[in-house]
Order: sequence, then structure tokens, then C-alpha cells
Amino acid sequence: MPDQPDGVPAPSPYTVAVVGLGGTGLALVRRLAGAGLTVVGVDADPAALGRVRDLSPSERPRTLTRFPAGVATADLVIESVPEPAALKRLVLAKVRRHLRPGTPVLTTALTTSLADLEEAAGPDLFALRFLRADDLDAVEVARAARAGDAAAERVDRILTVAGITAHRVVDRPGSLAPGLLLGLLNRAAWMVHDGYATAEDVDTAMRLGCGWREGPLAVLDAIGLDTARDLLSRLAETADGHTSPAPVLDELIARGALGRKTGRGFHRHDRGAAPGRPAEPTAPPGRRVVVVGSGTMATGIAESFVRGGFDTTLLARTEEKARAAAERVEFALQRTRTTVEAGTGADTGEEPGESRFTATADRSVLVAVDLVVEAVVEDLEVKRALFAELGEVCAPRTLLATSTSSLSVADCTEPAGRPADVLGLHFFNPAPVMRLVELVPAEGTSAHNLARARAVAERLGKQAVRCGDRAGFIVNALLFPYLNQALELLDAQETTTAALDAAARGVGGQPLGPVRLLDTVGADVALEVQRRLHADPRCRAPRSAPLLEQLVAARHLGRKTPGKSARTYLASRAAAPVPATV
Repeated sequence: MPDQPDGVPAPSPYTVAVVGLGGTGLALVRRLAGAGLTVVGVDADPAALGRVRDLSPSERPRTLTRFPAGVATADLVIESVPEPAALKRLVLAKVRRHLRPGTPVLTTALTTSLADLEEAAGPDLFALRFLRADDLDAVEVARAARAGDAAAERVDRILTVAGITAHRVVDRPGSLAPGLLLGLLNRAAWMVHDGYATAEDVDTAMRLGCGWREGPLAVLDAIGLDTARDLLSRLAETADGHTSPAPVLDELIARGALGRKTGRGFHRHDRGAAPGRPAEPTAPPGRRVVVVGSGTMATGIAESFVRGGFDTTLLARTEEKARAAAERVEFALQRTRTTVEAGTGADTGEEPGESRFTATADRSVLVAVDLVVEAVVEDLEVKRALFAELGEVCAPRTLLATSTSSLSVADCTEPAGRPADVLGLHFFNPAPVMRLVELVPAEGTSAHNLARARAVAERLGKQAVRCGDRAGFIVNALLFPYLNQALELLDAQETTTAALDAAARGVGGQPLGPVRLLDTVGADVALEVQRRLHADPRCRAPRSAPLLEQLVAARHLGRKTPGKSARTYLASRAAAPVPATV
């Protein structure tokens, strides 16, 4: 065999025909040819053929043709024309006439079931399901009812040669991970459409708050806004928990902003530097801080302020709780042996100095401070009573912040009677580690105090993202409906917990699968947040899943109840004997 040109893999014994050389088809050609497979590219559009010819030698198909007969030598055919079922049936019927017997066909249909395509395509039909053509390390594969075992084995072998992990799934519109992810991406787009948060802040929140490599709107840009809008439109017709596409998608598409393929979408992707958001004016945040509360969030927030160089007092309900909280904070500070400096790059207008930390039940500490952060129990009446007290005893111009994660900032802080001085500072757990803070101004929050709060976040070494005052803010309002929809799939026995988590990580690119994530945050927390999101019509959140209600009723809350997680609950439910019928 002659030597291969540099950078060109040795040829594989398999020939794959890719029918449809648009964005998805082009990405498939590059991946398959780059893995050494012999690739035949088929498309009636001369412009599409021209784009393929411009690929590097290592990614170029062996053969390019305008005619379906080009699939005759293929061991596997991948149809990648656009999604409408009628178009796919037309192309699949033409391809079928030229196939060798037993040749499997993979369709990229995501919102069309295999049953709707099988008559046109023939018996050995499979679905290759993913969202991002630029990230094909893992896909979901569904199998039509009449597909044979030999065809399935060939699909597995060829995908393995291409370096693509296949996750076996049932045939359902949207599949598993792609459908879940599309729902979350659409909710993120709705936030931008509503003017609730900027695209930059939404993406930053999900990257820092959930560990995403890219934010949801950057992912939409990678998929293509026109492609995503069409998929979402079809999924909304299935009445499967999907809402209609956010109108901002149509607005961007009308301007020719389709995402990365046109250089701009929610973000700029061309070489020109995109102008950043104008920096808001900074203001001295003050050095004296009181954190009210003694639980995990309160001690974590207090530790963060100490490390940020603030003179910090933790105010608990009793001296016993204050001593216990102080021990936790001081142990954390000593364990890491971090030298605390006043300031982390923000110009506070104050001379740096060593911070001090105390814990007490003496409420007189509220009288002369610069900032109070409320971190008590997530109960509206408790928070309102505290803010009524803060409004009476705190000095004028003291910044009063609630760390609520799901309640209305306005509802919590209104009793203070200081509309200009109140806002939300939502820290994430563990507060000393997580770099994200959601900054939530109330309706009357002054620009000066908003700038002070942003300066506080900067001094703590955290990134502040701004959003409106409604349930869940950014991260929780995106995350919990996603977990809720995942539970709907499990309740309908569409998948298993292990398979769903694996698909979400591999195909959806998530750092954690939804089941493991639910067990981490707690089913009781998820239920409470989901109920609040559903009660706020601006959030467009569905009702909490029956399985979520059942998990909480059975006290299968996840990590906080060892041995009682979503996995164990579903396993025990499956093993339960079926009641005898009369």
C-alpha cells in the first residue's frame, strides 16, 4: 500500500455516504474522513459541493456527487438534510432505491420519529441524534422497530472507528439530552427577550454557577439560531413540556444573525473585537459587614467576607449558635492558611488592612455598619421581619442585602422602608469557592448602591451578574425546570437514571447528569424552587413533576438522606410487586 500523505489517516475498510452537505453534513464529512473512513458526499446543490471541496485533504471525502446513486457502494448511509419530515422522506426514498441489501441508514432527524420515516427509508433505519455538529464525540442512537441486529452491529463498528460514542436511546421526538438541553437554551433566550438579563450575564451565570464550558446562548450560536428555532418550533407542537421559541430568535434571524456561521448571533464571533458592556461607576463599598444567620450559607458568606478583607461580624439568634458558627468559620480559615488582604483589585477608596471576624448574638452590632447581608432561613415571613428590624436600627445609607435564592427581593426587603438601599446578593454554595454572585436590584435600588454592591463582589474576587427580580433569578430559573423535565422522562420510563446521566454528560456536554445533580442539590430544594417558578407566570415554568413530589414525600432527598436518592427510589419502585387484580 502506498504511503499516505502527511496528516491523512490510513483508509478504513468502511465506506460511508453522507447525503446532504449543509452545516451538519459538512461536520459529519470532516469527522468521518478525518478518522480515515472512505466518505462519499452527496448533494444536489453545487454551492454545498463547493464548500466540501474547500476542506483540507485530511477532511475531504473521496467522492463528491449530485446523484443519489452515489450511495450504491456505501456500507452505511447518513442522511443529513434539513428537518421537515416530508423532505427527509423524499430524500430517503430516493436513497433507498440505490442501497445494497442490509445497508443501514442513519437519519439526523431529531424531532421526527423513526416510525414516520421507516416506510420511505426501509427496514434498517436508525436515528443519529445530537445538537452540535461541531462537537460529535458522542451521539444518541435510536433504532427503528424493523432494524436488524447485523445492521446495528455495523453502525456500532463504524461509529467506533470514527471515535464517536453511541448512547442507545428510545425513539422519541427531541431524544433525551438534546431535548432537555434545547428546553434550557430556549428559557435562556426568553430571558434575553424579556430584558431580564443580558446574553453575557446569562452565559457567565451558567458557566460560573453550573460549570458549563460555554453559556447557553453561546451554545445556541454554535447550533445555529435558525436551526434551533426550527427544532424548538417542532418540539413545542409535541406538547412535551416545551414552550414556543423565544421571539428574540426570530428577531436575530431576520437581521441575518444566525450564530457562529454568520459571525454574530447572541454574541459576536468575527475577528473584530466586540464592544464590552460599559463599566458601571464604582463606589466605596465600606469595610464593616454583618452577616445575619448561622447556617451553612451564612458561615460561608462570612468566610468570604473575611477573606475579602472586610471586618466581618456573624449575627446569630443565640450565643450558642454564634459560638458554633464561629468555630466553623475559624476552622475553615485556619485550614487553608490563606493570608487575607483587604481588596482583590477593586478600588475601594480605603487603605488595606487586616480584617477582623467575630460572631455574636448581640443585635447592637447592626447599628454602625456599612453592609448587612441577610442569610437566614428561606422563609418569606422570617426575612420580612428581619428587614423591618434592619430598617429601624441600621444607620442611614447602610446597604441592606438579602441572599435569597428563590424569593422576591422586593417582597423580602419592602418592610425595611428603604427602597434605595436594598437589593439581592445571591451567593452560591459553597460561598467561599463559587465565583458567581447574582446581583438583583429591587425597583427602587439606587445606582449608587448598585455600584457599591458590584464593588463588594469585585473585592470578594467574584463575578457579579445582574438580573431582574423574579423567582429563581438566572441559574435556578434555568436549572430546576431542566431537572424537572428530566424527572418526567424517568417517570415515563423513557430511560434509566444511569443512561440519562451518561447521555447528558456525553451528548449534552453537562458536567453532571441531571439525576446526580438533583441528588446533590436535594429533591426538597428542587421541589420548593420549582413550585415558586411555576407560581410566577413570567418564568414560564411547568408544574412540578409528579416524581419530584413522590421523592420528597418518600424522603428520598439525595445526598442529605444517605441511601435514599432518586436512583434508589426508582429501583425500589420498579422492584415493588404488582398488586393482584380481582
